Order: sequence, then structure tokens, then C-alpha cells
Amino acid sequence: MIRTDRVYIRTLIPCLMALCVFAVSCDRVRPGGASLLDYSHETTYHGSKLEGDVYLCTSDRVAEGGFYLHLDSKAVTESYQVHTQQNVTTWRITIRGDRVDVVAFSGSTQTLEETEEFSIVNRSTTALLLTRQNSAVQTISIDLSNASFVYSAHNVSFLTNKTNVFVGSCRPYI
Repeated sequence: MIRTDRVYIRTLIPCLMALCVFAVSCDRVRPGGASLLDYSHETTYHGSKLEGDVYLCTSDRVAEGGFYLHLDSKAVTESYQVHTQQNVTTWRITIRGDRVDVVAFSGSTQTLEETEEFSIVNRSTTALLLTRQNSAVQTISIDLSNASFVYSAHNVSFLTNKTNVFVGSCRPYI
């Protein structure tokens, strides 16, 4: 089932726009030649079917990109990077009817964050798509047939216009 309601569209469009801006900006790093960030990685992923209503999802791989205002000089810089975090970020995802509670333990800061409530955009036998809108637009997608996991957060403020994307895997939380 494909959702076409306004909340879903308002959530999806900024996410897609941020990813397009990020992709286009990567080509501008070195005019007339290959970008310094021309990088791709592909590997076979083997996961197992995910069942239940509580998952533990982890990732140490993150892509970050955006624009940053430096208050002292008023200069805006463009920055992007893809890296492996020294410590794994972990999300506990608990489905409770039509809402989902998500608690994250940040790999970069080693802190337990407050529980956040996400909405279910799509739930089928093979897919789970969650979203949350506050000061940022956050999405979580899980392929239940192989436990693959993608988390993204897009935020804009007077200091930044940026996005972060994590990729990893999930397992049932017991």
C-alpha cells in the first residue's frame, strides 16, 4: 500500500530533496574532474527475517552532509563525510499499536537519549517505515525480510542545514 496523505508527502519530500542536494553537491568538490568524495562501496548483505514488535538496531556507518554557519566570520561552509564511528549507535524500537517508541544510545557521544515517539507510515509483512517530525525530520526504514536498517535525520536551523544517514541491521530484542 502506498500512502499519499499530506503528512506522509510533507515528510517524504524534504527527505528526498536533502538527499538530492547532497548528491549534487558532491560533484562540485573538484570542477571538471572527479570529486574528492567519489566513493562507493558495495558488499553482499546477509540478514535474517525479523519478527516480533521489539527490535534492537545498530549501525556504525554514517554519511553526513550539509551547510554550516560560522558565527564569528558569518561564513557558510559546505561539508560532507562518510565514515565508520568508533562506537556503535544502537536504537531500541518498540511497536505499540499505531505508535512506535524509539530509544537511541549514541555511538558518538555515548549517551542514552530520551524516548521519541515515531509514527508508522507503512507496515507490511516485509517492510516497516517510521517517521517523526519535530525540529528535525527523522525516518527509519527496516526491511523485515532481511533485517536491514536505515535511519536518517534532516534538520535545518540558523546554524545548520544538514542530514545524517546511518545504515545497519536489526535483531529481535528479547
